[in-house]
Amino acid sequence: MTTVRQMFALQELDIILDRVQNERTKAETELNNGDSVGMLESQLERDSERLQESETQRQTTRLEAETQKERSETLNTQLYGGEVSNPRDLESLEREANNVRQLVEKHENTLIEITVRIDDAHHKRSELESKLNEARAAWQIRQSELQAAIKALNEECSGFESQRSKLTEVLDPTSLQHYETLRKSKGGLAVAKVERGLCQGCRMSLPTHQQQSVRSGRQTVLCSSCGRILFLS
Repeated sequence: MTTVRQMFALQELDIILDRVQNERTKAETELNNGDSVGMLESQLERDSERLQESETQRQTTRLEAETQKERSETLNTQLYGGEVSNPRDLESLEREANNVRQLVEKHENTLIEITVRIDDAHHKRSELESKLNEARAAWQIRQSELQAAIKALNEECSGFESQRSKLTEVLDPTSLQHYETLRKSKGGLAVAKVERGLCQGCRMSLPTHQQQSVRSGRQTVLCSSCGRILFLS
C-alpha cells in the first residue's frame, strides 16, 4: 500500500529533478541560441553591404562631377573664346553654363557628404570588428563552461531519474496516477505539508476532522480547499 510519506518523498525528488532539468534546458538553450557572436556577425555583414553601396555611390557621383566639370570647361571656352557672337546664343549658352556650374557644385557637396558617411562607416566597422573578436573569444570560453555544465547536469539528472524509478516501483499504479495528475494541475505540488492546522499548499485552515484524519495516518486525506494530498511529518 502506498503511503503519503512515500508520495511526499517522491515529490521532494521530483522538485530536485525539475530544478536540474530546468538548469540543463537553460544551459542548452544558451548554448544553441544565446551567443552574441551571430548578432554581431550579421550586423557587420549589413554594415559592410551599406559601406559598399556608399563606395559605389561615391564613385558614380565622382564620375558625374568630372563629366560636368569637363562640360563646364567646354561651355566656358565657347562662351569666352569668341566663337559665339549672337546675343541670343550667348544668353542661352550662359544659362546652360550656369546650370552646369550648379550641377558641379551639387555633386561636389554630395561627394563631401558621402565621404563623411564612408569615414564614419569605416570607423564603426573597425569598432564592430574589435567587439566581434572579443565576443568570439568570450563565447569560446562560455561554450566550454556550458558544455561542462550540461555534462554534469546530465549525470546528475540520470542519478535522480534512477532514484525516482526505484521509488515509483513500490507505489501502486492508482496512487501514482493520482499523484501525477495532481502534480500537473497544482504547479508541481501534489502533496502539501500540514503545519499549525494550515495546508501549506494553499495556506488555508483545515477543519478539525481533517486534521485528525491526517494525524491518524490511516487514509489519504485531500485538502478541502485546494485538493492536494495532505502530509503531516
